[in-house]
Amino acid sequence: MGFLSNSPQGFTNAVKLLNQLPQGVLAEMCQDVAAFLQYRAGFINVDEHQMNISCSCQSTPVPSAQECINALTFVFRSAAEHQLSWEQLTEELKSSMQWSEAAITVVGHVWKEEASNVIDVQRRMLNIGQLASMEWKLGVSMSSSSCRALNSPYVTLMFTVVTDMVSGTTKQYSVELDMQQFQNFSTQLREMSSLLETA
Repeated sequence: MGFLSNSPQGFTNAVKLLNQLPQGVLAEMCQDVAAFLQYRAGFINVDEHQMNISCSCQSTPVPSAQECINALTFVFRSAAEHQLSWEQLTEELKSSMQWSEAAITVVGHVWKEEASNVIDVQRRMLNIGQLASMEWKLGVSMSSSSCRALNSPYVTLMFTVVTDMVSGTTKQYSVELDMQQFQNFSTQLREMSSLLETA
């Protein structure tokens, strides 16, 4: 199995909810997710989708619009990352054996219409500003024009960022931090690392 084997926690339950949605409601939700991923929409109106679900869905409890939107965003973003055609995406959904035929048809149809635009936008966004390397050095300021015995430690960070994946163009940025700033930066990196491990 492809990208669905790496689905986030709660994805299976969200697919069950998507399978309960009427085709029109699901199609509208798919269109909104595709527009969001192309940056044609700044946000997805979850409340409006929840109201549509409540009015048209017969199942109890009523499916959560937010969970459905999260699942569709994962599917479309992953399909864009793997540059899947609509045939490949529908085959992937079928092979997972979680999706109903009706849901596969709707998701596949929207992907067929929107795939090239979503892939293009996601490819451009994912390839700009990637961190290629980070170097650091520790130094001590011995003195300055205003202070004869400064003896202040500092850390210089040098970031190399890829600005264009096609041509391999990179740009370098440097930052100088005093010890307090560096300790704050280091703490934030550790917090991000622990969050990524639990995600």
